[in-house]
Amino acid sequence: MNKTAYAIKEFFISLGRGDLLTRLRVDRLLPYILYLFALGCISIWMSYHAEQTMLKVEKNNEIIRTLKIYNAQKTYELVGLDRIATVEKMLEEAGSQVKSPEKPADVLD
Repeated sequence: MNKTAYAIKEFFISLGRGDLLTRLRVDRLLPYILYLFALGCISIWMSYHAEQTMLKVEKNNEIIRTLKIYNAQKTYELVGLDRIATVEKMLEEAGSQVKSPEKPADVLD
């Protein structure tokens, strides 16, 4: 029991002085600790950039959805302008004298 009490006392003394890791000979493992630290930093950095890329993808998908709706609306409008009646109505509203032909064109031989 005396040795256990002495070990606990020495543990707290070395903890207070800050040489606990040196007493446990952790200094031999310093290269491995630095290597693991570097791997952890790289992992965090890659996760951050993957998250940023996914955020950009979501924003771009929203823009694409909006542009698809806009494209469908413009296509509908352009198809509507292809009708002769619509073109005639637009010409009348603009005050143009141009009208659709009343008789078919003559074929010249």
